[in-house]
Amino acid sequence: MNYQIIKEFPHPMMEKGKRPVISIYVDTNIKKPDRLENPIRFKNLVKEAQASLKDKEFKGFKDLFSLFKEMEEDALFWEGATESLAILGDEEECIVYKLPVNVKSLAIVSDSYYIKPMLRSFQSYGHYHVLGLNRDNFILFEADRDGIHGIPVDEKDSTMEGVLGTEKTAPHLSVASIGGDQSMYHGHGGAKDERKVDQEKFFRHVDAFILENYSKPYKIPLILVGLDEHQGEFRKLTKNKYLINEGIKVDVDSQDKKSLHEKVQNVMKELFKKELKERMDIFSEAHAKDLGSDDLVQIGRAIAEGKVATLYLEENKVHPGLFDPQLGTIVQGKIVDPRVGDVYDDMAEVVLSRGGEVLILENEDMPTESDIAAVYRY
Repeated sequence: MNYQIIKEFPHPMMEKGKRPVISIYVDTNIKKPDRLENPIRFKNLVKEAQASLKDKEFKGFKDLFSLFKEMEEDALFWEGATESLAILGDEEECIVYKLPVNVKSLAIVSDSYYIKPMLRSFQSYGHYHVLGLNRDNFILFEADRDGIHGIPVDEKDSTMEGVLGTEKTAPHLSVASIGGDQSMYHGHGGAKDERKVDQEKFFRHVDAFILENYSKPYKIPLILVGLDEHQGEFRKLTKNKYLINEGIKVDVDSQDKKSLHEKVQNVMKELFKKELKERMDIFSEAHAKDLGSDDLVQIGRAIAEGKVATLYLEENKVHPGLFDPQLGTIVQGKIVDPRVGDVYDDMAEVVLSRGGEVLILENEDMPTESDIAAVYRY
């Protein structure tokens, strides 16, 4: 058995229905010498997962636990660790997500994968891409509340020379006879027009490349950094719905990482405040009209009936138990039981599967004092 590093979320493996399954989240230290502890932390979490399985179930997971041992001892695997790792596996396959946000370390064996931390990571808030665009090249970053990191992109995709190569627009010349054997060459359009044509070709490539390789898989906001003239031309042709309206109009090459991160954070904070206020207003209005609730039992019934449009869950809150998606009933349980998961996580999966939206928020950003809330479909 091998593992795959995945960017797609959700992944088809989550829909297989294999039971039980193992979810391991590792809050990794990425700085020396603390990062040397990451394999030990992972080893202890694997032991917790093993302890949750019954003897019969454990036998079916021998290949997976052998793989976990290989991962533990693989220095290159841990060398490339991000802020946290999500490792999900069943008896047949294993996938790994490198998450750019901190999550709480835990191991859960249950009937479905524990996905709340990934919802937090993949939703818009706190995690985004930054595109630094010049006339003939670009650089790409991923950023969150804690920092900004460059994403390596090959020059064949990140520079005009690499993208266009011999296809760069050549001067258009025509010949006119001026008598005898002499000819005069006339240029049409000039160098300025040629540069404009090439720039448009390059910008279209950049737009398609970012959309297919980063925006569609991650589904997070894209912030454009560049001079005003480049911003205008790029926005005229972009097809990327994740590109936000608020850009940073500076030459990206003039910014160090600290100053760029500060500018990016200011943009995202304003966007977040605006969206959060809208979310609060939506819940308050819905709650007042009995079209929303912060009561766990009522929300459970509404989910079973397919009525929940948006589910709000407080970050890092776990409610051990079983949720019946058909009846909407909740049975309390203990997380060490391999048949018991997180009720909130199960609810989130059902809401998503029925076309709803799930938001994972910090305590102070919740629209109510409760750690769960919902807005119903009208």
